[in-house]
Amino acid sequence: MNSKIFIIILFVLAGAVIFGTSVKQKQETSTNDSSKIETNEQTTALFSQSKTMGAVEVEVKPVSISMGQGKDIVFEVSMNTHSVELNYDYTQIATLSDDRGNSYKPTQWTGGNSGHHLKGELIFAPFPENTKQLTLTLDGVDNKSEDLTWQL
Repeated sequence: MNSKIFIIILFVLAGAVIFGTSVKQKQETSTNDSSKIETNEQTTALFSQSKTMGAVEVEVKPVSISMGQGKDIVFEVSMNTHSVELNYDYTQIATLSDDRGNSYKPTQWTGGNSGHHLKGELIFAPFPENTKQLTLTLDGVDNKSEDLTWQL
């Protein structure tokens, strides 16, 4: 009889340990999921934007935007067309403006400078803290000008 009670107590304790471990793992997963949601919400605010500039399809995606942390501001730019030569000086046709009225030219363009399909990064010097809005202006792509704005 004592061995039966001992085995039952042992099963109950094992079940409690397994249940406790399972609950703890679910809590950790839930915590990780909510931090993923926060990260996704932050990323969602910095969504890709597409514009049609004449015969050119332009897509701009923020890659790195860290205000006041000494990191470069980076946008990935893709341009596609079948009728216009994309031979622009991208450091001259792009301007980044903030909500304080400051304008900045890119320090670097990493893509090509001709063809019908281009992809590269526009890199800007770090911005000061407390910037609340960025506007990237592309001026002269197929004789058009477009603004792309992100709220930070």
